[in-house]
Amino acid sequence: MKIDFFKYFLICTFFIQLTTFAQQTRKVEILHANSLEYDKSIGENVNRLLGKVVFRHEDFYMFCDSAYFYFETNTIKAFDNIRIKQGDSILLIGKYLEYNGDTRIAKMRDSVIFMHNKSFLITDSLDYDRNLDMAYYYFKGRIYDGENKLRSKRGYYYTRFRDYYAVDSVVLVNPQYTMFSDTLRYNTETAISYFYGPTNIVSDSNFIYCENGFYNTRTDEAGFSENAWLRSGSNFLKGDSLFYSRRIKFGEAFNNVSIIDTLENIKAYGDYGYFYENPQKAMLTEKALIEYYFDDDVVYLHSDTVYIYVDTSDFRHIKAFYKVQAYKSDFQLACDSLYFNSQDSILRLFFNPVLWGKNSQLTGDFIHVHFKEKKADWFFVDGNSFAVMQVEQDTSKFNQVLSRTMFGTLNDNEIETIDLKNDCQTIYYVVDEDTDEISAYNKIVSSNMKVAFEDNKLKMIWFYENPKGETIPIEQLKNEQLFLRGFRWLEDYRPKTKDDIFIWKFN
Repeated sequence: MKIDFFKYFLICTFFIQLTTFAQQTRKVEILHANSLEYDKSIGENVNRLLGKVVFRHEDFYMFCDSAYFYFETNTIKAFDNIRIKQGDSILLIGKYLEYNGDTRIAKMRDSVIFMHNKSFLITDSLDYDRNLDMAYYYFKGRIYDGENKLRSKRGYYYTRFRDYYAVDSVVLVNPQYTMFSDTLRYNTETAISYFYGPTNIVSDSNFIYCENGFYNTRTDEAGFSENAWLRSGSNFLKGDSLFYSRRIKFGEAFNNVSIIDTLENIKAYGDYGYFYENPQKAMLTEKALIEYYFDDDVVYLHSDTVYIYVDTSDFRHIKAFYKVQAYKSDFQLACDSLYFNSQDSILRLFFNPVLWGKNSQLTGDFIHVHFKEKKADWFFVDGNSFAVMQVEQDTSKFNQVLSRTMFGTLNDNEIETIDLKNDCQTIYYVVDEDTDEISAYNKIVSSNMKVAFEDNKLKMIWFYENPKGETIPIEQLKNEQLFLRGFRWLEDYRPKTKDDIFIWKFN
């Protein structure tokens, strides 16, 4: 949740003012000095104190080498080796001090050190308001708290809440990372930083950007929002809000999530996702979408859940589960689950897969498609293998190939050859070369066969082991002869655009 920095600042200030409103002004006391002088040439109502000077104002003790005490106005000007102690936790050191006992404001200048518990601030000019328990530096400050070092042009420190508010050119340096921000709140008790503007977190392993969020420097856990993103190597993780653990190199994103792999030209989207830096792996769900960019085209893939990971040999793996659909301009697919490995460049489709080309369709128990130079090169179908090609001369008719298994080659995502094994059947239509019209119907049954196509038309067919077949003139063809057993033309289920992949039409 975003916290408005200035509202928070005003609330803190108002609360402290209420608690001190009723305090009565007390006079500054001189506890010690080696010598005390009164000289009208110095001014009226003023004493000069020299040597081991000690003042007290309530629980505020001031030590210096020399000072002027204006007893009528209840103010002090102190010089050299100045130390101010308040309780057991606050120590203020500098070379020049102006303190007003009525306003309870100390102004320290020149080589100032402000210490509170185990943290300390170094600056050249600092005002400390005891009413607000607030120190204010306005000309560059460096804050040290354990292994964290914070610097900014100006800032505030509330001792009661242990909050530093660093403003303008803020840099927080940790041995593991460096933060750059416009406005930052750092709590010395919890060691948590809060960001209220554009912030960059830079480390050897990653880069983080956000415009609102927090970072726990002890647990190395953080939350970011407003244009938040993380870059690790060639990978980017983005989301409306991010959670990140540096110790386990884990990032989690919510709403409008994207994971981008610039090396492989892959973009993945969803409404929830996570990412591990080492080893690299990611998951996306809720409207998950993958965009895989080619030289001149894009594959769009949608499923319920997507996993992407990189193995020890730097090969990428993509797994998609449940209601998987993909769209590319020259092919589309649908299945229940999918797996791709960049090592062998094989796309594996499981559970009722369908693969569509321009005017062709492949179905089977599962389908493998091999890619070469980002283009489909060959395919393998196992179990109830069925290839269908729509006949250009009559779109109500289809060339069909059926077998237990088939291996085919592809050219521009169109079937070029098919080798069929076991229980092979085929239906193909003979086209008259002179009239370019269908003249006959052929049906062949064989144990094994091979079919070659050109321009989506049957070019050649080879039959092995006692083929049996029939040829029928087209005018004598009956409707019951049109299709092989198990024929399905799933054109109505085919995603026609990239938006269609989000609509699942199968039962």
